[in-house]
Amino acid sequence: MTTSSIAFRSFRGFSAAAGLACALAGCSTLPSDGPSANVITSAAVEQGLAVENYLILPLDEPVVKVVGPWRPRVFADRFSIRSGPRRLPLGIGDVVDIRIMEAGDNGLFANTQTRGAQFQVQIDETGNLFVPYVGRTKGAGKTAEQLRASIQEGLADKAIQPQVLVNVVNSQANSTTVVGDVAKPGRYPVNVGGTKLLDAVALAGGSRFTTYETTVTLKRGHDTASILLEDLVLVPENNVYLQADDEILLSFAPQTYTLLGAVPEPREIKFETKTVTLAEAIGRGGGLNTLAADATGVFVFRFEEPSLVRRIRPDQPWTGPAKVPTVYRLNLSDPKGFFIAKSMWVRDKDIIYVATAPSVEFAKFVDIVNRTTGGARGVLGVATDLRVLGKGK
Repeated sequence: MTTSSIAFRSFRGFSAAAGLACALAGCSTLPSDGPSANVITSAAVEQGLAVENYLILPLDEPVVKVVGPWRPRVFADRFSIRSGPRRLPLGIGDVVDIRIMEAGDNGLFANTQTRGAQFQVQIDETGNLFVPYVGRTKGAGKTAEQLRASIQEGLADKAIQPQVLVNVVNSQANSTTVVGDVAKPGRYPVNVGGTKLLDAVALAGGSRFTTYETTVTLKRGHDTASILLEDLVLVPENNVYLQADDEILLSFAPQTYTLLGAVPEPREIKFETKTVTLAEAIGRGGGLNTLAADATGVFVFRFEEPSLVRRIRPDQPWTGPAKVPTVYRLNLSDPKGFFIAKSMWVRDKDIIYVATAPSVEFAKFVDIVNRTTGGARGVLGVATDLRVLGKGK
């Protein structure tokens, strides 16, 4: 074989390999479980900057102290009644118990056997109720005390020093509806002293499932918010006062996270416990794939509340959507990373991604080139031809 033919063949093989390398690098066609660590973070991860509409943060000790044990205050922020229970006026359908007492024995309601009369009456569809010797009286829109004073005033010139007591027996207007995965769904009254969300859940018999697998949805007018029953119990601010016509739905919603990338078995995994740390989450998936994983590139993808992001990066105000797409990067090649992973709580619908090591990507490339440029000869054959050419053989 002549030197020229060897050179031509070597050049042709080298060109094919180089062309393929360029194509793979430029078109990102190399088979992969997902993006590399460099693609996700670039240089901005060290500063915690927003890159291409998402925020990148290194998962270090200061960050995990803020993010790790954080629990949402969805109800507290949206539905909290900071002044306490509100005034509860009577409404159509409410039933009130009225007791009228007199000072003399010969009054309208009193005699020698009893000093008064007691009866129940319902507020009708017009918002009125009928009281003997007073007539039709407006009830809807008044408080129990205002109705009592109105009836007593109406009897002032008819009864003997009348005294009136009014008690709400059944309030249809001031009630809330509890449905879903509870033991006793139905309508429950809102107490004059104030009924909180957990009170209504308890009146309905509680959830049929565990607190960390139950979602509580509160609808008030046009506003709706959902939270885990667990976070309703553990964060007292979330246990808000209810208002008339609030609607409460309890539903079974197991928490899950998704483990992807260079792990033995990428899949969706249920929590099965109240809390799951990042270390436990990776362990349940079989740990890192020792032959493929980049231990410096363990990522957690989630949507964060802007208030939480501001606590971590007050100098980087987020002006995007209501929730901030956030990527946390953990370095498990550093022993401190394992302690950080134990302090980081996984949340529902988190995505945990383990990047593939660069050396594995290169090995894939070499394997593809070997198959493409002539089977057994491949890249090694090309290199041999070039060495031979260089020696002039």
